[in-house]
Amino acid sequence: MKPLNKLTAVAAVGLATLHAGSVMASTEAQKQAAIDAGLAWLAASQGANGSWCQSGYCAADTAAALLAFTEQSYKPLGWNGPNYSMNVSKALDFLFLDAGTMPIPNDRGDGYNANISGSGNGYLWGGGESTYVSGLVLPALVRATAGVNGLTPSSVISSSNAAVDGKTYAQVIQDTVDMFANGQSNVNSAAAAGNPGFRGGWRYTPSTGQSDGSTAQWPAIGLLFAEQVPGVTVPQFVKDELTYWIDYIQCSSNGGSGYTVPCGGDGIPVNESKTGGLLVEMAFTGYSGSISGVGDLSNQAGALTFLNANWTNGASGWDGNMGQPYAMWSVYKGLDSTIGLTGSQINNFYYTGAAQIKDDPNDPWNWWEDYSQYLVNTQSGDGSWPGDFVWPQDLATAWNVNILNATQIGPGPDPNPTPEPATLSLLGLALAGLAASVRRKRI
Repeated sequence: MKPLNKLTAVAAVGLATLHAGSVMASTEAQKQAAIDAGLAWLAASQGANGSWCQSGYCAADTAAALLAFTEQSYKPLGWNGPNYSMNVSKALDFLFLDAGTMPIPNDRGDGYNANISGSGNGYLWGGGESTYVSGLVLPALVRATAGVNGLTPSSVISSSNAAVDGKTYAQVIQDTVDMFANGQSNVNSAAAAGNPGFRGGWRYTPSTGQSDGSTAQWPAIGLLFAEQVPGVTVPQFVKDELTYWIDYIQCSSNGGSGYTVPCGGDGIPVNESKTGGLLVEMAFTGYSGSISGVGDLSNQAGALTFLNANWTNGASGWDGNMGQPYAMWSVYKGLDSTIGLTGSQINNFYYTGAAQIKDDPNDPWNWWEDYSQYLVNTQSGDGSWPGDFVWPQDLATAWNVNILNATQIGPGPDPNPTPEPATLSLLGLALAGLAASVRRKRI
């Protein structure tokens, strides 16, 4: 991207020279330097076939990295020097080559027709974890069609995979939507008959009739992105059915999300990542949960109460928040799509008082600044983040770049965000009046 003016060009040089891991600093310049270093690490670690694959689910890692590259490409500074067009093209080529198919009938078993495109075909990625993996792939495909590398929804795919060759991006996106719509657990499935609470959610693979609090967020986030593509239809019945799952899985005593039963009744604790996912589902459906009475936290406010109470928790296996890559990305998605970057419902901050470093000391601290400072402070010298538990380095790096980038999840509370001017510090010299906007501001 061409610099807007000489000041912006000088600023870009300054961003590239700042050390992303400087102690206790998360100014706009530090965030941008961390993003730049993270993208550089991802570019250097991409496989020859266009994939990233540390988790073993290559399409998941690849889609997460692709979303990081596409989101930065739309910022005023663009890729801030390097040209990552080839990385994007190779990643897309890999994802299309890796796409699988499944038949989509005109009745999914409860009278609803999920074959919206009429093709009778659905796309999916990820084998035995296809609901998870396809939920990462769909947002990346959607955002790629917003102009990166000149792509639009009507761009035609060229691939040696005959299942997608000659299709437009919009067609593949729609058929992936149809896969999720068909794969949603419905009231007439055998599993849902055994546990009616499963109705409206998703499990690891489509059409099992089961649901869990971790998996259900991934179709919701994919569909939240997909419905922004002109010509793509997300059926209302999917949202309506998902509200049954939202009401069932939220724990009324603490507001958090369970796994297969509410409140940890299956031996799996209510935790931060599942609760962030619950907020994503609420954002997708436009439904804030049931409100039954005083003290009942089965609603959006209850989920926010749970996250606020557990905000400062460190990573502990599947649980925790700070330093747990899956949880931080899940919570980011949930909060950004419901209360925006500056929502005051989260105020139990990790950093307090003098530890809160920012460009303007008069700006109020918020949850996103808290996350950003943690990520700036914990980035490795090579530009990556180390990952944790079962989420490896490449997934952690891609997700953390998108958090720092203030990636907008769905339409969000402010579909027309205003730019926030940054203050740039270059080798100890103040450089004010930066013309380029580098971050969204949430009012």
